[in-house]
Amino acid sequence: MTLPSPHGALQPGLAVFVVEDEFLISLELADVLQRNECRVVGPAPTVADALALLEREAPAAAVLDVTLRGERVTPVAAALRRRGIPYVLASACDGRETDGHPELEGVENLGKPTQPGRLIESLARITDGRHRGDGG
Repeated sequence: MTLPSPHGALQPGLAVFVVEDEFLISLELADVLQRNECRVVGPAPTVADALALLEREAPAAAVLDVTLRGERVTPVAAALRRRGIPYVLASACDGRETDGHPELEGVENLGKPTQPGRLIESLARITDGRHRGDGG
């Protein structure tokens, strides 16, 4: 079932990068995205995996966990920012964990567990008018 969004629906085929180290959570995020006609890039469970995947893919947006197997996601956020790819956080962390990391400060954190409707609304908002992101 596609979830409605006050900001407009996600474009069919929109490529969304999932960066999450917890397997079941990454499956849940991917399921929500696929049910809303997105193309899931990843999921990537580590910073190294995420950076390597970004060399091969150009997603339209990303959903990031803040901590991946004990490592901050900031190098991935910085790479996304350099490429002009918008992202949201889906993390149980509080604001103190993002303080001092300019790539994470001020970025919307959807929390965990992530509510499907809020995820889709946030992605629709940050990708409004963006292309699908066909990789490359």
